[in-house]
Amino acid sequence: MIVTTPRSSILVIGALASRRATLTEMLGETADFVVHTADSIATGAHILGAAACDAIIIDTREGTDLDVGAIPTLRRLAGPAALLAVLPMMEGDEAGRALRIGADRCLLLEQQDAAGLAATIRAVLTAGPRHRALREPHVMIVEDEPATAEILSRFMAWRGYRVTAVPNGRHALERLRGDPADIVITDLDMPMLDGESLIAELKSASNRPPVIVVTGNPISELTWSRLRRSVVELYLKPLNLREIGQTVDRIVGTRAA
Repeated sequence: MIVTTPRSSILVIGALASRRATLTEMLGETADFVVHTADSIATGAHILGAAACDAIIIDTREGTDLDVGAIPTLRRLAGPAALLAVLPMMEGDEAGRALRIGADRCLLLEQQDAAGLAATIRAVLTAGPRHRALREPHVMIVEDEPATAEILSRFMAWRGYRVTAVPNGRHALERLRGDPADIVITDLDMPMLDGESLIAELKSASNRPPVIVVTGNPISELTWSRLRRSVVELYLKPLNLREIGQTVDRIVGTRAA
């Protein structure tokens, strides 16, 4: 009697068709895997909704629309499946961050052939996922402009963060007492308690979160001299969301290390 081993189901997510094809070809050189592909997280979620996968591989290399910041979102979608991240050859510092925010293993494909990739996936599947109970980092957004608050909230949620949005500093302090944040993104000009006063209050907090300032008005040298030691970054509106996201990833990853 011939005994067959069930093949593992692998979902490859990558924005570039050529790179998805390369990964599919490498995985197809063994009889161990059934490979599905998706060009976006949304398409991947649809596939996962229709069929369970044993592992997900996300390609974050340069030239794709996906980056390491998408890992927490995929971690939630993956459930018990293993999550592997393909990183750029020269971005070794990204590996630690990827592992902190949900990846089970990082891959540098330039250093692996098909047999090595298959062996790595088998090892990860045997070990089981590292992040069954991953905690979502908490981002608080303090912004009185509804449109800006909505844009920032949606963007941070898409990057895998748990988001709380409040319209002023007073509400922020009330919420932070019961639900500490890993990072605060605040406007400066707000009613009731403005951003500068909020930052001053946070300086005395026992679990003081890092602060990013976003503002639609240029600030004076005097104001910046008061703020610069208490904030990690200042962004002027209109906002560069990608830069803000990368800063949040870096700061939250550092605090989690």
